[in-house]
Amino acid sequence: MIHSAGGGTVRHPAAQSRRIMQRRFPALVATVLAALVAVLLGPGTAQAATWPVIARGDSGAQVTTVQHLLTHRGYATTADGIFGAGTETKVKSFQSANGLAADGSVGPLTWPKLVVTVQNGSSGSAAKAAQTQLNRYGYGLAVDGAFGTASVNAAKNFQSKHGLTADGVVGAATWNALVGGSGSGGGGTSRAQLAASIDANSRISLLTYHISGVSDPDSTAQANITDTKNGTTAETSNYSDVGEREVWLSTAMLNGMLKLATERGYTFLVTEIAGGDHSSTSNHYEGIAFDADNMSVSNATFVSACRAYGATEALDEGNHVHCAWE
Repeated sequence: MIHSAGGGTVRHPAAQSRRIMQRRFPALVATVLAALVAVLLGPGTAQAATWPVIARGDSGAQVTTVQHLLTHRGYATTADGIFGAGTETKVKSFQSANGLAADGSVGPLTWPKLVVTVQNGSSGSAAKAAQTQLNRYGYGLAVDGAFGTASVNAAKNFQSKHGLTADGVVGAATWNALVGGSGSGGGGTSRAQLAASIDANSRISLLTYHISGVSDPDSTAQANITDTKNGTTAETSNYSDVGEREVWLSTAMLNGMLKLATERGYTFLVTEIAGGDHSSTSNHYEGIAFDADNMSVSNATFVSACRAYGATEALDEGNHVHCAWE
């Protein structure tokens, strides 16, 4: 049930502007750095997509690649394609050991230290990571960790198509093109693209205030989706248990949210994502959960659909439904 917006502290415009700049500065630095790396790697990669951000709540081949590379680097990680708490802990350990900010997300600063050159004769987890990436582009390799003739030929073909030196060696430039590209078969839909699709979908409404009545416009459901659509982190609420902090919204959650509208045809209102005030250990604060209200179906039906799309936590809370993806 939606309550009307109440009081709360309204921020001074100048203070809010400073906060927005502080939020955007890290993303701007990452973007500039990624562009510089592309230039330094050569003209063949200057037009390639930059290093993506893979974080807790994501799933699929990109996550499997990270997990294989972590194992190669000595941080044994189950390659299940699910970026959960265990993978996040391993990423943080790797980052700390390599002089990086231990935020647990694999972005433009972490990828270059994580990838390793794979070539003819390479074996083990790094070879599996390269094979996993090549399969995103339809090469159909056996992910057996043995980088032989078939894998080398696939790498050469990929390199030729992407303006790279076709030597079959998966080095920094080729890794960048592989993980930064969209792949084929729709498996490369990005966090920003999903958020843009959600924002544009007429069946999904996004609340522009908090049902608590407390004013914090930067962390509403609409603000979370808008920030994600613009390629930046979403924000938790300054009045929540964790305070104000930046989180990447889960692609698994965003995908599930979108499918509820596009595949099931449900209409619903998203009341909170990362924002709001929840229990101290809430999945909302990890960017992997959303609350929904005013659904076109019953709470029970909506809960069942969330689970069908991979939600590991789907609860009928009476006045709303809570769905979360680990």
